[in-house]
Amino acid sequence: MRLMISQTDPLWAEPTVNLEALESLCRLAAEAKVDLLALPELAFTGYNIFDRLDGLAEEIDGPIVTEASKLADKYNLHLLFGLAEQGANGEFSNAAILLDDHGQHLATYHKRHLWDRENEFFVAGKKSCVVNTRFGKLGLMICYDNEFPEVARELAQAGAQIILSPTANMLPNAERQVLQIRARAMDNQCFVACINRSGVEETLHYCGNSIVAGPDGEVFGRLGLAAGSMIVDIDLACIDESRTHQNYLKDLRVLKDTHVVNGADS
Repeated sequence: MRLMISQTDPLWAEPTVNLEALESLCRLAAEAKVDLLALPELAFTGYNIFDRLDGLAEEIDGPIVTEASKLADKYNLHLLFGLAEQGANGEFSNAAILLDDHGQHLATYHKRHLWDRENEFFVAGKKSCVVNTRFGKLGLMICYDNEFPEVARELAQAGAQIILSPTANMLPNAERQVLQIRARAMDNQCFVACINRSGVEETLHYCGNSIVAGPDGEVFGRLGLAAGSMIVDIDLACIDESRTHQNYLKDLRVLKDTHVVNGADS
């Protein structure tokens, strides 16, 4: 799979303007024969929109997904991006949307681990998400999910070969983020891509450093602090090669009971 990560700096609360900028990214990706173009968490509204969710969150068939679907079809690209989703019941979710290269909606993943103020506004997701595509099995997670090894492990155990994580992570967490993504990849011997954003929203300074890590924790591509894009070719044969030396998923022994010894009085 040829993956393009676009580390964007979207205009805050201006989805129409940010969607207009998407076409130039799609054109660039198509010219480079990219299979999947991935964007950050809440890619078209900005992240710090909690007090404006009533006006910015959309249902799945709203303007953002509708326009993105047209571009996916026009440029023959799979698209992944973050969305503030409003459900039919009126509840809000922090979602990742995956579209195929005909603009069809393949999957929605709802962020399970909500960070800080998100707990006040979003409903946490309850399901993992692995999607079969012609270029491999894709697992989805979002930002704070990166920091919980259990999420990536569940995806890998469900067959995910490439885990994609739209993110809106902030300074001073750049090196922490890189370490975590490399660890998630190495622990599960798969590819993990973090698609972070850049820029500033009030007191939030985003740390960029989007990264693609391979099954031995190696770095296949990494951006810096500023907005930009990178293209990474992913060869799934690297997974089989890594697992010939040791296979963590096969060799894992899950303990059902832990024996706690009280040595306080000894």
